[in-house]
Amino acid sequence: MHKRVVNTASIEMVIAPAGPILIKSGKEGGDPTKPDMEFVETYYAKGKTIYLPGSSLKGALRAHCERIVRTVGSSSKTNDGVWACDPLSSKSDCRKHNDSAEDTYIQSCTICRLFGSTEMSSHFRIEDAYPEEPITIEQTEERNGVAIDRVFGSVAVGPFNYQVVTRGEFQTAIHLKNFTTTQLGLLALAIRDFDCHRVGLGFAKSRGMGNVSMRIGKITFHYPGAVKGERAIESLLGKEMGAWSDVLGAGCFASDDKYGYRADDRVAAAVRTDEDDYGYGVVQSLEGDEEIRNLWRECVKSWKRETQRER
Repeated sequence: MHKRVVNTASIEMVIAPAGPILIKSGKEGGDPTKPDMEFVETYYAKGKTIYLPGSSLKGALRAHCERIVRTVGSSSKTNDGVWACDPLSSKSDCRKHNDSAEDTYIQSCTICRLFGSTEMSSHFRIEDAYPEEPITIEQTEERNGVAIDRVFGSVAVGPFNYQVVTRGEFQTAIHLKNFTTTQLGLLALAIRDFDCHRVGLGFAKSRGMGNVSMRIGKITFHYPGAVKGERAIESLLGKEMGAWSDVLGAGCFASDDKYGYRADDRVAAAVRTDEDDYGYGVVQSLEGDEEIRNLWRECVKSWKRETQRER
């Protein structure tokens, strides 16, 4: 399905600390005045700043999506329902085939279909999260800690110090290609759990750190092979694909069922539907907390139907 693009989604998101967070740089510098564990830094726009790497955000979202799938599904391909493989195992069910692109997609687990694997590219992409104004090291806090020996109860390592950030807003965006409404529902559940502090981000999550809020500012959908008809969204051949207020999944554009998509993969939402700037394609946009929340509810219904399909 990577050889063509039938729909895309861009989800603009703001991540803000709800307490101390730390994304470690993974290396220690030679400056003895700096903490033992430093926050990742980069040069962006107006100067040097700390940031949240896209790789860290994608890993955290993928890991929690795996938990959600295994909770309501399984960890192996035992039926036609949702399931999540072991991404670290070379014997994973998602790596036991070397077939056509269609068969690879169908045989892959729910998570690999969205986030990718060694056999298939990802349909999910997330940008690095940067603050609107640079947050320098001088604006971070420094904390101290020790590692306790579990046998003797004495100090095993330390004391050591580390940097944390407790304020600021980091802006990022999630981009999906050839998505289904089921995948949107799964992502909505994962983002909700981060925002409700049911799962954390970064270092020392089990010790009171890592709580963040995730707020969606705007969602944009693009259908490059569709046009805005007089009463509905239509294909270039004039076939009605959904109402102006419908968000269309990849199944609405599939001319066959080689990938196992649902032909009725659409949900109703309060979206604004317009022609593309160049008059070729359809663009939908959605803003407002309640409007976005209603869209997530409809997508989660689609996810719920998928989890109950084999029952």
